[in-house]
Amino acid sequence: MTLGEAKEILLLYRPGTADAEDTQVVEAVELARQNPEMARWFEQHCAFQNAMRAKLRQIEVPVHLKAALLARQNIVRPPIWWLHPVWLSAAAAVVLFLGLAAVWLKPANSDRFANFQARMVSTVLREYRMDLVTNDMGQLRQFIAGKNALSGYQLPKGLEKLQLTGGGCLQWRSHPVAMVCFNRGDDQMLFLFVMKRSALKDPPAETLQVSKVTELQTVSWTQGEYTYVLAGPDEPQFPGKYL
Repeated sequence: MTLGEAKEILLLYRPGTADAEDTQVVEAVELARQNPEMARWFEQHCAFQNAMRAKLRQIEVPVHLKAALLARQNIVRPPIWWLHPVWLSAAAAVVLFLGLAAVWLKPANSDRFANFQARMVSTVLREYRMDLVTNDMGQLRQFIAGKNALSGYQLPKGLEKLQLTGGGCLQWRSHPVAMVCFNRGDDQMLFLFVMKRSALKDPPAETLQVSKVTELQTVSWTQGEYTYVLAGPDEPQFPGKYL
């Protein structure tokens, strides 16, 4: 199960109900808790559902409604219930609450580069797979282009010397991401991620940015219309060796 599939399942999840016993829900919850960003989203989703339930329970049924219904002996055209003042007030409260919730639950800075970088690294650490296994760069570019991803990436000279093992196509916030995989020579993998710089609010500069993200060393930069992230096991002189 991918994070995207888990989120689709959890969108229908209602805390405090029998939903928690569903096997798919259990798997999705477990996967969500392993990803910090997904865990925050799931916590907010549950808080929203609980708040909505509490608000709906506060809506009072009109005191004389039951007696009035029982007193009617003839079938008459039902009144337009949603125009009743009680229901209008309740509906207004719910609409206001939904509007506030949309603001409260809006992900903060979700299109920042740091989020993209962390997501790519966590993806290969948790569920790494290549869509295409090949040592032919032309074949890989053709495959990526066919998936509407970004096939016009430029490889640094250091990476051109390494053995290509394959690659694939990922997505981040509905934006295509190209993944190119290399064997650095000791059966340790290097991953190059490429995305349009326009998809980020704060793409890195052309100068190299070196950082450690969880277990992997990363180097990031922007060239032309593309932003690049190279990730791999930590080693001395990581940037200079491959770039």
